[in-house]
This record gives sequence, structure tokens and C-alpha cells, in this order.
Amino acid sequence: MNLPSLVLSLLVGAATLVSADLVVTPINQNEVVDKVKGDCFFGAVTPQGCGFLRK
Repeated sequence: MNLPSLVLSLLVGAATLVSADLVVTPINQNEVVDKVKGDCFFGAVTPQGCGFLRK
């Protein structure tokens, strides 16, 4: 596999993960909102979704 093909494959893979909302971003304390019934069963809740709180 040559370098341009490898770079293209990596970019396509990254775009696939981003479009599937599988990108992990750190959640800081100032981004957390109150949890209500039916929200995420783990971690902290933000307006964009949920995840683990950065320490």
C-alpha cells in the first residue's frame, strides 16, 4: 500500500467514526447539566450527550 492510499484510508476511517458520533472528547465540570429520568445511565450529562467526567 502506498502512502497516498494509506492517508486516504485513515481519513475515511476517521470520518466514519465522526459521523457515527464515536469520538471521545473530555467532559469538564463546567459542561455538566442536571440529570433527569431517561438520561444516560453512566457518567455525566451534557447538552450534547453523555460520557465520563474528566478529573
